[in-house]
Amino acid sequence: MTNRPLVQRGVLIGSIALVVLAAAFAAVFGIWWANASGDDADVRRAREEVSTTGAAAVATLTSLDFNNVDATYQRFLDVSTGAVHDDYAKNQDAFKKRISDAKVVTTAAVRETAVTDVNLQKKVATIMVVVDTTVKESDKPPTTKRLRIEAALDQTDNGWKVNALRQVPYSATGQQ
Repeated sequence: MTNRPLVQRGVLIGSIALVVLAAAFAAVFGIWWANASGDDADVRRAREEVSTTGAAAVATLTSLDFNNVDATYQRFLDVSTGAVHDDYAKNQDAFKKRISDAKVVTTAAVRETAVTDVNLQKKVATIMVVVDTTVKESDKPPTTKRLRIEAALDQTDNGWKVNALRQVPYSATGQQ
């Protein structure tokens, strides 16, 4: 009977040890979870910024105005980086002449935007944008065409900028 207090004390010490161990695990995994959810919030904010900025950039890059070539050209430079920006910069005269000669005003309206990828470590993102472009030539009625554009963006010191564009084939529901 003298062993009974020792057994009770052992159970008590074991219980306390289990509680302390459980609390330590809870603290460690709670901190780990909080840090992970902070990363999710950063990605969520970046996705929103990429969506908004990228959609506006695609609208800019699919809008032309032969009446205001210099402003159109400057807007293209403002929203682009990398190869896209370099191409516009080194072909400035040809670009401006092409817009002037076309005698076209093209306006773009973004209908849908989807962020398909964001990598904050590499500072890159990809979006898919559905744009309705309305083309008005001086002697013809306006025509509207729906485009799907995939845009690659880089995060620069001045925000997200388009570094690549490509048109993705589009077919409306029920059409081939």
